[in-house]
Amino acid sequence: MHIMEGYLDPIWCAVWFILAIPFIVLGARAIVKLMREHPEQKMTVALSGAFIFLLSSLKLPSATGSSSHPTGTGLSAVLYGVSATSFLALIVLIFQAILLAHGGITTLGANVFSMGIFGPFCGILIWNVMRKAGASIPVSMLGAAIIADLLTYVCTSIQMGLNWGGYAEFLTTFAVTQIPLAIIEGILFYMFAQYLLNNKPEVFETAGGIIFPRKEAVEVTETGSKKSKGIYIAGFAVIAVVVIAILAYGASVGFEFGGADDAAGGIVGDDYVPWWSGIWGDYELPGETESMLFALQAAIGALIIGFFVGRYTKSKAEKQMTEGGSNGGNGGSEGKTQQAAAVADAPKTEKYYYR
Repeated sequence: MHIMEGYLDPIWCAVWFILAIPFIVLGARAIVKLMREHPEQKMTVALSGAFIFLLSSLKLPSATGSSSHPTGTGLSAVLYGVSATSFLALIVLIFQAILLAHGGITTLGANVFSMGIFGPFCGILIWNVMRKAGASIPVSMLGAAIIADLLTYVCTSIQMGLNWGGYAEFLTTFAVTQIPLAIIEGILFYMFAQYLLNNKPEVFETAGGIIFPRKEAVEVTETGSKKSKGIYIAGFAVIAVVVIAILAYGASVGFEFGGADDAAGGIVGDDYVPWWSGIWGDYELPGETESMLFALQAAIGALIIGFFVGRYTKSKAEKQMTEGGSNGGNGGSEGKTQQAAAVADAPKTEKYYYR
């Protein structure tokens, strides 16, 4: 997903910037408008960005002998559409390009297009197809996250192939490497969708919009599994088994698990000199410093996710206590009947999250 600085010709850099900028502008406007008109959505927007921040910082080994990153764009894509996701991806990619020399400024348009536009667009399409076919929200999220992740790297392969040729080699390096990591990301988002259904199901009321969130909210009647703890344990166990199996296989055949980005550079040719070496020039971060900054990025994302998960859980507990107290103080069934009648007589209102 990260095309390195100077590895795309200037003309292709310009093309991808031109294609990405309209989505980024629309996304910035959509997020500002959404949070201004519906401040209750601020937490979920921040949570969506935190997943991109966290997962894109994790370098995981693959069965092909290299390593790569998840994208983390599945949740944002499903809840807020391509435009908002492109803007959130831009923030993460700028952070990585400037502080980590990972990706680049000249290739920023290409990287935003693959990670924040094309992959999420494909993920949203899969979400809508699966929902119309009757799949549950967690299962649909599983499919959307896998496709959003995998198609990001397919797009990166195409971008490199357009510039250099050798599509098959780039697809092998990027897309095939990404298959087990896309599955891992899908499992993570499956579990988190279960959590949201149990604690904040209303976040899915406007899910599935292609460019923006859906204009009209649709009531979510689906509930999360009552065996959610078992699902979480099973999900993390599957992820652990997959990672351990990949590492064991790699050790048996002598894989070094170098970065897929570096492997792509080898396809271009070790003697190639990038036409621009970035804002840091030829300076390379010491390995310890780079690892520390990646860990910092992961920690920021994890802290944000942990904070909002705690808020959601606390909010649900307080709501249950309030409902329990009001039911106990209404004089039994008569009080409940009066409450139900009052709700039935109240004027009906529709929810609109985005206009």
